[in-house]
Amino acid sequence: MKIQNKMACLAVLFLVSIEQVIKIVIYNNFLDKKSPILSPILYFEPRFNRDYSWLNSMLQLGISKWIHISVVAIMSILIYLFYKYLNKQFGNNKIIDIMYAFIFSAAICSLIDKIFWNGSLDYILVNGFFTFDLKDVYINIFIGLLILSLLLKNEVLNQIDENIVKNFTKYILRKLKVIIKH
Repeated sequence: MKIQNKMACLAVLFLVSIEQVIKIVIYNNFLDKKSPILSPILYFEPRFNRDYSWLNSMLQLGISKWIHISVVAIMSILIYLFYKYLNKQFGNNKIIDIMYAFIFSAAICSLIDKIFWNGSLDYILVNGFFTFDLKDVYINIFIGLLILSLLLKNEVLNQIDENIVKNFTKYILRKLKVIIKH
């Protein structure tokens, strides 16, 4: 594993740890507390989202915990494999490593929420809209970095073309063949 990949792994561990420590502290000390952060817009107001996802909660779809866990687990694996694929194809790139650290951390935090917290402990309320947590911030940082990288024409992202899905699929299939043979 290259040093850059080790830094990305450490960043994931750090981001996941921060998110989980915050939730443990809130759960043990501040679960019943409410406080304005930036009144009348932003409040500290912890609550559990037992619907397992924003979409499931908003549309009241009734999708089970285990389906959510399966989807997040599959997405986590695909994120990891896509990151490895990009490193193999284009070498290390700092912005790709940073983006990976945020999106993979969010995926792992989501998995932890569903398995160990039986939902997400969200704690920042945007009055009249939604409540979110640090994991949601990680996702938005990833999206922001992706948009910024595309606008600034990142050299690696510019090399990614319309064949990326086809080539990535072939890459995954080759990996699966190796796993099956062993």
